[in-house]
Amino acid sequence: MMSVTGGAPKELLLLGSKPVLARVIEEARDAGVDGIAVVNSRNKIEVDDAIDDWSRTLFADVPIKVSYQEEARGLGHAVAAANVRDDAVVMVGDVVYQGGSPVERMCSLIFRGIDGCVAVQSVSEDQMHLYGIVEIDEQMGSVLRILEKPTPDQTTSRWAVAGRWAFSKPVMAFLGDYCEDPQRLSQPTEINLTEIINLAISQGMDFKAVALQPDHVRVDCGSAAEYAAARRLWWE
Repeated sequence: MMSVTGGAPKELLLLGSKPVLARVIEEARDAGVDGIAVVNSRNKIEVDDAIDDWSRTLFADVPIKVSYQEEARGLGHAVAAANVRDDAVVMVGDVVYQGGSPVERMCSLIFRGIDGCVAVQSVSEDQMHLYGIVEIDEQMGSVLRILEKPTPDQTTSRWAVAGRWAFSKPVMAFLGDYCEDPQRLSQPTEINLTEIINLAISQGMDFKAVALQPDHVRVDCGSAAEYAAARRLWWE
């Protein structure tokens, strides 16, 4: 992304009149969340400054706190770094939605007592290596397991993780305890969210897949090519 950002945080790139991260926060706020935790890196001072400004302007109606992931140890580790032990929606900062979002429906399922939710979208076989692929009980809508970037011969599922998750308070506590395990933290590998979700499912927690609707247009901004494609869409 250096060719696009010049070294600035990609989360602050503009889509229309608003930065990418502002659109993610707006999506969460519009879904009715009580507060927002942004997990940042300490070297992204521009993000801290932007959030400080937004807290007084764009998002003065919702509390925003900033936490820091001291080491790049994967998405699961980043979620734990937010230090949230209540119901929560997890939204990656370089994926936005245009037209509509699955988040409000996911929050509703958590409120109704579901342990966790994973937003999913259908992808072609040649895209599977880019995503976590979700195997689903088609009758119950429950997540059976998630495979990280499998090949088409490893699963019949073509449902991909779509950059949004929702977790109940027990799941957030489970995730936090997992990441605080000294034996796990001593390992050099990443602590990814897929591993934690699969373990939670194996221990009896119920996760539902929430399929994107026709008006839910997922827009990735994580690479130069993806951001260029995103800019060609209409944004207010």
